[in-house]
Amino acid sequence: FAVVFSAIIHDVDHPGVPNAQLVKEKSRCAQIYKKSVAEQKSVDIAWDMLMEDRYAQLRACIYQTEEDLRRFRQLLVNAVMATDIVDKELQELRKARWETAFDSTAETQDEGVE
Repeated sequence: FAVVFSAIIHDVDHPGVPNAQLVKEKSRCAQIYKKSVAEQKSVDIAWDMLMEDRYAQLRACIYQTEEDLRRFRQLLVNAVMATDIVDKELQELRKARWETAFDSTAETQDEGVE
């Protein structure tokens, strides 16, 4: 659900210009967030809405414990931040995670099976 929810909210209140332009123009949100400006703003707006009383039943379906809540938020933030494809630091983190997950030199259980 976190991935679906992040897909829905990833452009909430997006101004339609790149983050670099928001920083260059010294927009209010760029002064608050510094990097991945639009993505962080989207997460904050959507999270604040999700925490409103009217969504209490939805939240009860999403998580039951504080640990579930932390994990849901972590997945949500990571998924939305992944949409910032220009940030070089995030690109390097994604590349490292990909290489770890799909390391071609790692042995597999099927090795030697014909």
